[in-house]
Amino acid sequence: MCRRTLRASQQGKILIGQARKKKGRIIEDPRWLEEAIEIFKKFYIRPNVRGAGISLMSWRRFLWAKDRIEANTFKTFCQVLGLNWEDIAENEVDAKRDLNEAPTIYNFFGRTQELAELQKWLIQERCRLIIVHGMGGIGKSALARHLVDNIADQYDYLIWISLQSAPPFAQTVIKLIQFLSQCEKEEGNISQIMQYLHHQRCLIVLDGWEEITEEDNEDTTSYKVFLERVAKEAHRSSLLLLSREKTQNITILEGQLVRFKRLGVLTCEEAKEILRAESLFGTDSELEEFSRRYSNPWILKRIAQSVRTVFDGDISPFMANSILVDDVITDFLDRQFEKLKKAEINLIYWVAIRRNSASWYQLVEDTNQFLSYNQLFQTLNDLLERHSLLVKNTEDIPTLFILDPVILKYTNNKFIESNFQEIVQLIESQKIEGTELFITHSLITEKPEDEELNQEQFRRIVRPIQKMLLTKWGSQQQLEDKLRNVLSLLEDRKLSQGYGYRNISYLISACNFAESRTPIQLRQETR
Repeated sequence: MCRRTLRASQQGKILIGQARKKKGRIIEDPRWLEEAIEIFKKFYIRPNVRGAGISLMSWRRFLWAKDRIEANTFKTFCQVLGLNWEDIAENEVDAKRDLNEAPTIYNFFGRTQELAELQKWLIQERCRLIIVHGMGGIGKSALARHLVDNIADQYDYLIWISLQSAPPFAQTVIKLIQFLSQCEKEEGNISQIMQYLHHQRCLIVLDGWEEITEEDNEDTTSYKVFLERVAKEAHRSSLLLLSREKTQNITILEGQLVRFKRLGVLTCEEAKEILRAESLFGTDSELEEFSRRYSNPWILKRIAQSVRTVFDGDISPFMANSILVDDVITDFLDRQFEKLKKAEINLIYWVAIRRNSASWYQLVEDTNQFLSYNQLFQTLNDLLERHSLLVKNTEDIPTLFILDPVILKYTNNKFIESNFQEIVQLIESQKIEGTELFITHSLITEKPEDEELNQEQFRRIVRPIQKMLLTKWGSQQQLEDKLRNVLSLLEDRKLSQGYGYRNISYLISACNFAESRTPIQLRQETR
């Protein structure tokens, strides 16, 4: 059985900071520990025993108030600062609320419907397991924190655990056991946790589930077993799981007391609320277009900060340009795309090539040389349901699959850069693997009815690749010669399948294209 532990309340933390500054010493000053050891020996242990609980680590934990420390050590540190420990320690209610790993939310806007639905599932329907999923930056943690603040008084115990660092399952179990037992037990197992969930009304929030499922190992299996037991066994508590991905192995449990909530982009009105809070201004139409372009809350706030810095909050000059995807946003999206399978990335490229006008039948035609019907169906389903990176536009007939405007711009940039790198490597090495993007994806989707789309594809895909190649080799003629050598190489390797020959032909056409808005006559080189 572990000894009783204490932690400073929020007000106590302020008093600790004031008392420490009044003494005029830095945190690492050895006099703190020297005084503490003398007090500890005098009041709590035999005179010949040194204060085992007194250390720089426990001193820091006391100051930061993130973790509980042994009660006598806590009282000793309070005496060192000249404080009454009862004024500093959190009360009994606070001791049953552990939100130290939860995000701090200063302003929260919108999501009224989502909040009401989640609150109904937790309070009225008493669901055992709720999974809130959606792409990064969409506001899952902010929504959950706002929800938790609203319903905290409905629970005996409330704890928020961040999984961002992928903690071992044993570490999470210990944290739960110590919290739910109020440190009467130091360790335990899933069955003991389930007993607490049965006898007490508890709410557990696990934030960042995708970090756990990234690798298939013993810890991942243990976490999944825990979720399944929470979902299947009778108890009085709830587990709220936040994840970028829809948890596949839990999907089959969806039913009476298990719920999934996909969190989508902000509505225009919700986004405009954030813009006003960020002190941005413009015409109604400009604010609406800004909100439509940047509907991911994290990205919206990132762009809003930049506009406030450069234009003092006036969005009019900013809106004169196309969608901005800066280095920070690129890094943010890179981390999410790194978790995708190759087939998923390739399918996103196809949607981007079609500039958000891809129907099911068009995707079947575009990918038939490289994906079977079943593979396409499963990949499309995963991008829609599991990763929340694609959405359906059901206003059109047939239904179209589309990307968020920022993701479309990011994907287009990534597609251009990848094609450029692959073509450069091919020109320099004279080696073709047959899986290069310029072979598996057509830069232009040629159909008689696609003429307007073809011109846009030429401007937004073919020309940028050609310009990057021209910058590398310096002259139009030299670049054209190298591209014609690639055509010969494709013929020699008998790579008749795929789009390679066609795409290189487009790049050769672009070499002779004058800088103007005059539509180019797209053509392929004669074989």
